[in-house]
Amino acid sequence: MPFSVLSHLLHVERHRQRITRSAMASGFATPALGEIQLRENNAQEPLLASNMRGTFLRTHKSRDHVVRYGFSACPVEEEGVLVTELARVLWDLSEAHGWDLRCRAVVTAVEAFRERGMEPRTLVVSSQLARAVLGQEAPPPEGLAGVVDKMQVLVTLLPENAALVALAPINAGTCVRVGDNIGMLIRPSAFRVVQR
Repeated sequence: MPFSVLSHLLHVERHRQRITRSAMASGFATPALGEIQLRENNAQEPLLASNMRGTFLRTHKSRDHVVRYGFSACPVEEEGVLVTELARVLWDLSEAHGWDLRCRAVVTAVEAFRERGMEPRTLVVSSQLARAVLGQEAPPPEGLAGVVDKMQVLVTLLPENAALVALAPINAGTCVRVGDNIGMLIRPSAFRVVQR
């Protein structure tokens, strides 16, 4: 099975596809929407939800503390496309809403978390940037490439000048995979986006 970048970046919720009598005759249904019950605290925290178009939108909790997200068609081997889209959306929304997520260097992003008493746990980079970070000649084309400063280094299809620094998966967000479809709920405050 191919490497899943999102299963290392985010907390994974497991769901099984429903198999009904009609599904056995006609195939599996494609999931469209999912929802997650959140705790009452962090009521004002902005959230991003995936949608069916392969991007992310800002969303809020309902009065009952439920957040909905959409599923995008995305086989495991194509998760890098969604990670790249997440980095783009985080950068754009950070600029539009004045979120303090944008950095010009990985070191600056790590320091920004540490100044707030938080420890980053994941660094997502392109294969070119992984060579500089890890000092390896040939990191895997996509996958867990190593550990640097207690952060797992994930290599995926990010542009050469971009990176994501994130807190532990349980703090960064949740992903739900059903077959070749994935739905995500992201906490922007758990990320720093690096563009040089």
